Order: sequence, then C-alpha cells, then structure tokens
Amino acid sequence: MPSGSAVIRYDGKRGIVWRIKYADAAGQQVMETVGAERDGVTRKQAEAELRERLVRVERKAYRRPKPLRFQEYAATWLEESQRKRQWKPRSVLSFKTAVRHLTSYFGPHPLGSIRPRDVAAYARDASERFAPKTIQLHLNVLHDVFKTALREELVDANPVAGAERPKVPPRRWRILEPAEVGRMLKAFTDEQARTIFLTLVLTGVRRFELQALRWRDVDLIEGVLRVRESKSEEGVRSIALSPALAEALWQRRRSTVYQGDDELVFCHPTRGSKIDHEWFAGELRNALKASKVDGHVRPFHDLRHTAITNDAAAGSSELAVMAKAGHRSMSTTKTYLHLAGVVFRDEAAALERRLLATPVELSTDLT
Repeated sequence: MPSGSAVIRYDGKRGIVWRIKYADAAGQQVMETVGAERDGVTRKQAEAELRERLVRVERKAYRRPKPLRFQEYAATWLEESQRKRQWKPRSVLSFKTAVRHLTSYFGPHPLGSIRPRDVAAYARDASERFAPKTIQLHLNVLHDVFKTALREELVDANPVAGAERPKVPPRRWRILEPAEVGRMLKAFTDEQARTIFLTLVLTGVRRFELQALRWRDVDLIEGVLRVRESKSEEGVRSIALSPALAEALWQRRRSTVYQGDDELVFCHPTRGSKIDHEWFAGELRNALKASKVDGHVRPFHDLRHTAITNDAAAGSSELAVMAKAGHRSMSTTKTYLHLAGVVFRDEAAALERRLLATPVELSTDLT
C-alpha cells in the first residue's frame, strides 16, 4: 500500500466512524469519510473503499474533485440536459420545478457529501407536502443528477440508487360507455365544445395535441387528421377521420372566422388564441349534469382512455390502437385499456362456431 494511505478509526460522540486517507494523482492528500458503524460500516468495508480509490488513482489518474455545492451542479445539469436532450416545454417546466424543490433542501450541501440517509430524509419530509407521484418524479430527477455527476467522476456513488420510493396508488379512470357518449353529445350547448368532445373520444389525442391543431393539419378531403406537435416521435402521426367527425370539423370551419391554414382549429371565439382547457372542463361538467351521466370525468385524461378502450373493444388491431394513440410500445397502450366491463358477444359467437360443428340448441323445458 502506498505510503500515506491508511484506514482511520475515529471515535466520535455518536460512535465509531471509519475514514480513509490517500494521495490522489496530483499528490494532494485526501481524507474521506466512509461511514459510521451505526450504519453498518466496518473496517473491512473501509479497507475495500481505500483499495478502490488507489486503483482509480493508479489507472485513471483520479484527482480529488473541487468542492461543488448541489445547487451549482443541479443548475448546470438542468441547463446542459435541456440543451442535449431537447426536452419538450412540458418536460422542461416539470424538471425545473423538481430541481427548485430539491435545491431548496440540498442546495448549500457539497455534492459529494449527500448520502442515502439524506435522500431518505428528503423523501420523508416531502411526503408531508407532495403526492407520491410527485415525490417519485423528484427522486428520479435527483437520481439523474447524481448519475451524471458519477459519470463525470464528481462523486463516488449515487446516493439515490437504492432509495425507497413511495407507492403510487392505482388511478381510477372513468371510461364512458357508447350510450353515455351519445347522451353527452346531445347535451352540449356550445358547438365548439361539442366538436372538441367528439374529437377527443374518436381520436384519443392528448390535450396539448388538440390545442396545437391548425387547419393545415386537418385534411377534410382525404379524411385525415395529422398530429404534428407531440411529446415523442411516435406521437407525430396521422389519424383517419370518421364520417361524423369529418362532418363536425367541416361545420366547425364554416362557422369560425379563423379559417386560415395557420389558424387554430379550436380557439377563443373572438381572439383566435389557444383554447382554454378550463373553459372546456366547465362545458363538460354541464354536459355531464344535463345528460345525467354519473361519475366525475376528467376532461382530457378520461376521454383519452375512453377513446383507446372503446377503439380496442370495437375490434381494432393492437397495432392500429397503438399507432392511433401515438405510443412507442403496446405495453404502454395496454395501460390505457380498461376492458373489464366490455362484453365481447361477437367473439363468443365466433368461438362457438370454431369449437362446435353444430350450434347447440338450448332446451326451454324448465321441468
């Protein structure tokens, strides 16, 4: 073992702490804390850590990184990741919010001093303020920050690697049945809201995809709706328009003053600006009440799930459902399918025809 390298036992007020000492490739003396015995760290583990550091010094010319605070590195990570990965605006907003919360907790701490117990403490503290899904997002972002720092040899380990994540309760989706869709269509009092509803349940487009639709994206001659702005490459797709939806969109274009190819299909009636999703949510609630359809229906998520589920129930192939939904894989599409209440009568009859050469006559004699 090189001169000056050693495992040091430190007896502190809270018990025994193991440290290692060695010289990096630049000859600078480095002292690192491996951990405390109360956390299960032993001399044997400290010796293994020291050997690993010495190998890195010899083979990779490892040098002790300059002290770097979490808030400085997180800001750099956010800026560079946004540029390299070309996140969508929604993702940028989500990650910026997560980094802001993480910085308020870890900000002044040196990047290399953050341990798994600190991550666990953050998760406990966050559970009092955020939903489990939000905490999972924060931990995922924190994991990515340290994954990048580890690749750049700024830290020795990723403290989020083994973090316990809160369990996200299963979400209940309100899937509209065909009869309910028909009743609601008649209940809308605003024609634009009615056409939006019809577009959502027949195409399954996402909210921001619907809000970004322009008339150049709607080919009423060929009967095709083209989604050009989406969250992924698979989301950029063409969707066939049914006759009813094509007619509704044709009437929508005739009635609006914003008919140019670059104008929004669904927009504010006097300003032509992007449609307000809260306005549509209010119109949807009124239609639910007027049509006496029970249950709470979320304006965009539930209607997207309704479209995909009923598309599959109508007999569309897996590939067609996946492509129409704009998903990368069928496993993702399956999370949108809720077929427990669907009765497949045609399939039952087809199975009988296949298995039974002669249809079985059911006796009506109850005796």
